[in-house]
Amino acid sequence: MLGPLRTQIEAELLLQNLMLTADAMGLGAWIHASINPQIMLGDPKFSARYGRMLGFDFVTPRWRPLDLPRWQLPLPRFATARSHPVGLGVDGEPLITAACPPYYPSMSEAVDAVVQAKFGPKGIYHDKDLFTGIYRNDYGKRYLTEAREYDQRVVECARDVCEYIHSTHGRFPAHVDAIQVPGIWLQTHHPELGYYERFFRDGLTEAHREHTRRWDT
Repeated sequence: MLGPLRTQIEAELLLQNLMLTADAMGLGAWIHASINPQIMLGDPKFSARYGRMLGFDFVTPRWRPLDLPRWQLPLPRFATARSHPVGLGVDGEPLITAACPPYYPSMSEAVDAVVQAKFGPKGIYHDKDLFTGIYRNDYGKRYLTEAREYDQRVVECARDVCEYIHSTHGRFPAHVDAIQVPGIWLQTHHPELGYYERFFRDGLTEAHREHTRRWDT
């Protein structure tokens, strides 16, 4: 229960950024509470009653006797209490995948894939044009020069830790979900211009007044 208090704050900040984007476009925006995130994603605990909803792929760890002291799960039929979303696919095509099984045969290979995505031949830290476009002057080149590859001992340590977590707890991560959903969503709408003009002082910006002309025609 405490895990999401730490891990979902970035998702909530993204919604704030979307609100600012909507405002710059001349739209109104409001953040609402959504249905339970697990229900919305398709958690097997709830899918029999509510359906698959968005249809995310879930991993349910096999129940083990140690789950009683670790997770307070007395019987195998309660194993779905630890189900968590790991990815989303459409017609067999993966759209969102977490760096863990079943998308990788092992956590060691998941770690290697992350390292390759950063420092491999096609990794992001070999894309000079990308960093040149981000930074001014020669800072992009300097950034890539200083972004050194991980020491092999660090990679091996990461592999060992991740393998231990997965083998011990039957899932990765052990205590939080691989995919976090904050349980809130953003609604955008056209403001009622006449209402704000009548009752509010400076209730609208020029972007709101010009939205229809700029975006809808």
